[in-house]
Amino acid sequence: MKGRRAHSLRSTLAVALSGAAAVVSASLGGCRDATGPQPPYLAVVTRLTTWPGATAPARVTYRIRQSTAGPVLLDREFTVTPTDTILLPVPPGTYVVEASGLPTRCVLPRGAALQGITLTTADNTGIIRYQIECRGLLNVAVIADGWEPDGTFAYRVRNRSSGAVRTGIIAANDTLTFDDRALADVEVEVEIGGVSANCAITSDGGSRQRVTVPPTGGAAVTYRVQCSDPARQPRITALVSGYAQGASVFSFRIVDANADLVGYFWDITDCEGNSVLPDKRERVRLNLRSGRGLTTDTLVVVGAFELGLPTEAVAGRCTEIRAYDAAANVSNIAVHRIGSGGGAPPQVRFFNARLQGQAFVSSVLEASDPDDDIVGHFVLVRLRDGVLGPADGAPDLGSMEAVGYLGLAVPNIPTTGRIRWDDVLAVIVYVIDARGNVVRVEDGDIFN
Repeated sequence: MKGRRAHSLRSTLAVALSGAAAVVSASLGGCRDATGPQPPYLAVVTRLTTWPGATAPARVTYRIRQSTAGPVLLDREFTVTPTDTILLPVPPGTYVVEASGLPTRCVLPRGAALQGITLTTADNTGIIRYQIECRGLLNVAVIADGWEPDGTFAYRVRNRSSGAVRTGIIAANDTLTFDDRALADVEVEVEIGGVSANCAITSDGGSRQRVTVPPTGGAAVTYRVQCSDPARQPRITALVSGYAQGASVFSFRIVDANADLVGYFWDITDCEGNSVLPDKRERVRLNLRSGRGLTTDTLVVVGAFELGLPTEAVAGRCTEIRAYDAAANVSNIAVHRIGSGGGAPPQVRFFNARLQGQAFVSSVLEASDPDDDIVGHFVLVRLRDGVLGPADGAPDLGSMEAVGYLGLAVPNIPTTGRIRWDDVLAVIVYVIDARGNVVRVEDGDIFN
């Protein structure tokens, strides 16, 4: 049995530890019998990548400790070279491993410094994997994919203080490392060009991004370029937007010859492509090809997102929209400065949402516009927490139809399916006109 177990362990480690320069073994005193260490074993395996111009750390420290409510049988630190593998026998239980001692330029791109694992008596070897990536002073990467993506791009890196400029060519799906001290400890502006008309830069900041380069280095800028089949690429031909009572409201016209739209991305930016949302995360809405969007190749979409931000927080900001289809073709990126359309907003004279028995909620909306240019409206339903997703302490919001509605006829909201009559807390309607003027109305009493 001992011979077979040793052979099994060697076979396991031959695969798990391939490429390791050395194995640092340790025994756990007092936890094994006289026949020597027995499984389970815990292995910490590290893969090191050093970019051109960067320096790898000489040593890395790993703290391995047992995570338990009872007596802690193991809490040790190992300081090893980055290519060494730590291997030690452990009692069955849950363990956490924490890496430390990395230089500023070295990061863990595919995992946290703290990782955990649970081992039982049935396990032979459990492996915790780290990937350490050591970068240069400034790293610029371009990820390009889609339909016949561009192969190269022009770049410009400019020191915003001194004006010093570096230019050249960067290949698609490649990374350039700059260790020029003229770019250290300053804010730099990185810009790429030579992007084909059927391609869109979808990363935050668009073609021009700014980053502060610390004197220790490690600054990075990554561009995402998505290219589309010109014959199938959706095209946004118009976009207007506004903001009312904590909600972003917008309308856009999109042409899609194949009628296979899937969804769209929405963001509020500084009008230079940088998100100004608190979480810096764009939102996505799916199911554009439902309801009235099912067959037509030209679609007017009305939408809204609740933000809860004060109006002054988005003053002078821009709404940004891009759509995509079932073949991952990405539209052009449409941008509209919020509230820049002029004219007068719609005026809602009356709005009432009322529960009809337990079958549905009906709504009556009466509105007009001094310019007589109302486009349509969008509907959100405020629901009890946990109806549409995990309970998080806040009411859920559900949309009636992803493309919104033209005109002022508010649809009935059924309450005999997933949404029950006693789940509905309020009905919210957002009305928008052709210039991006908007109004938001809410009825929080569906019984009257």
